[in-house]
Amino acid sequence: MISRQELRHYFTQAQRPRGGALPTSLPAHHWRLQPALASLHAALDALVDPTAETVRELVASAFADTDWIDGWIAAMAQDALHDAYFEPPLAPTSNGFQRGVAVFAHRHVNIALNSLPVDVLAAKKMQRSGPAAITFTGTVSVQKFLRAGGGLLRMWSAPAVSDNFSLDDGLACRPAGHRALEDGDILTLDGRTQSYVIEHAIADIVVLQAEILLDRAPLLIEYDSEDFTAVAACSTSDNASRSQMLLSFLATLGRSEDDAVVEPFTHDDSFFLRWHATTELFRLNEGRARARLHTMADEDPHPDLRAAARNALGVLATEARACHA
Repeated sequence: MISRQELRHYFTQAQRPRGGALPTSLPAHHWRLQPALASLHAALDALVDPTAETVRELVASAFADTDWIDGWIAAMAQDALHDAYFEPPLAPTSNGFQRGVAVFAHRHVNIALNSLPVDVLAAKKMQRSGPAAITFTGTVSVQKFLRAGGGLLRMWSAPAVSDNFSLDDGLACRPAGHRALEDGDILTLDGRTQSYVIEHAIADIVVLQAEILLDRAPLLIEYDSEDFTAVAACSTSDNASRSQMLLSFLATLGRSEDDAVVEPFTHDDSFFLRWHATTELFRLNEGRARARLHTMADEDPHPDLRAAARNALGVLATEARACHA
């Protein structure tokens, strides 16, 4: 779990010994035992000033020849044939749309092997009753289509978003042509300004997908597939999202002295974390929270937060009048 540095320090205070010894050897078929992936990990560690582009170059080089995947899977299949209890040392990453496993993890990039069943793709299209979402993930990814499945991608583009993004900005995405897939194709997708939708496929698609964790946009944005306007957003920051959870945990504990931990987060660079921290501060120190709301209403750089703070102050004033009536 990753959180803001202050929260991590507050909860841990000091490094404590953990029960049990760490394993001294890796399980059979672990990705660190695969030469290609071990070399990629070492190359990533050696980067002095890593950026999304330098990481992309290393990943693209590793994806150029992926014969190692066939040998790796074949070895695991052989073990499974002789051992009914064999479990591959790969974490599942499946969802309702695709089935997959995580095959590589580094602080700069995660790699997964995903299968997109053609029947699931077809069912998703047939069952849809309204507009779909065109998702711009906010991250740079490298994707190698090991099996293209006769896929046809509809490409999309959109403007980059800033920390002060608002749905009221009226941003819209636009079509950017089509791309027909062939087995072995490598696609670099800048999810900050690019996206795609699988428009057609005749067989299952198998893709090796690397998600680069550097230089991400502050937000993932979803656009309406009918009018192309932005309709939703969420954070791409693990730090901010985990911090939100930990702040809620502190507020739930209800210790008034923890307001000194929560209050600094009401000044955070992430507008959604500022707002979340302010709402949780009300549970610990209403006076400090009201003061922050007044400041937000007048000075917050994000227009949505200024409006939300003014609205909240109005609601509080109405409730106060009702209590004294």
